[in-house]
Amino acid sequence: MKIGFCTDKGRKRPINEDAVKVLPEHRFFMLADGVGGNRAGEVASHEALNALEDYVIHNPLILYESSEEIFRYFENAVNYVNEVIIQLSRTAAAYAGMATTLVFAYVTDKILYVGNVGDSRVYLIHGNDMHQLTIDHTYVNDLVMMGAISRGEAEHHSKKNVITRAIGANAYNSPDCFNIYIEPEDRILLCSDGLYDELAEDEIRNRIRRAGNMQSCAEKLVRLANENGGADNISVICIDLMED
Repeated sequence: MKIGFCTDKGRKRPINEDAVKVLPEHRFFMLADGVGGNRAGEVASHEALNALEDYVIHNPLILYESSEEIFRYFENAVNYVNEVIIQLSRTAAAYAGMATTLVFAYVTDKILYVGNVGDSRVYLIHGNDMHQLTIDHTYVNDLVMMGAISRGEAEHHSKKNVITRAIGANAYNSPDCFNIYIEPEDRILLCSDGLYDELAEDEIRNRIRRAGNMQSCAEKLVRLANENGGADNISVICIDLMED
């Protein structure tokens, strides 16, 4: 695999509440976005990834084979991370109520496994198509899925950034879990809403599909999001499944 990643505070936010972490030796990749409006979002996102890294290192995924086992692993991992953030939020007044999104991907030779809580996303770029694998846990997306509003209306809804599920927000947070067969020519993108709110999916797809270097691609996507406004923190992880 060839990997590139980048995170930036954007042009409108004073600090970066996003965090990314890649564990190539474990074929595991993760991204978190501290919940805007809550205290210590940057602490929540970084500590969530530290906790997830600790879980993955001490519980190697290579020991799990079936999809059922891996999904159960994801559930346990998220429960562990959630408890870490809840406990940490009780240690200082400045941390009270802190929360974060969490999205992660585990790549085997033939299958991509994904887990998410919140509205950070994973996309699969296959041939000329880009597929969003995750489902946004947002108030507006719930309305779309119920048929109450259209996707076009959702883009301009006043509550489009209100998330309905986050790490640290509740005593128990179950992740959505997905898996999909992958091919060597496929590419994978993990990103926060700071990217997809600023760039159209067609542009994101074309940039990744045509990129020869994943690190340059990640940096370019962040730069373009900033050029389009950079209203939020921006984070991306780009993965090319082809071996060097």
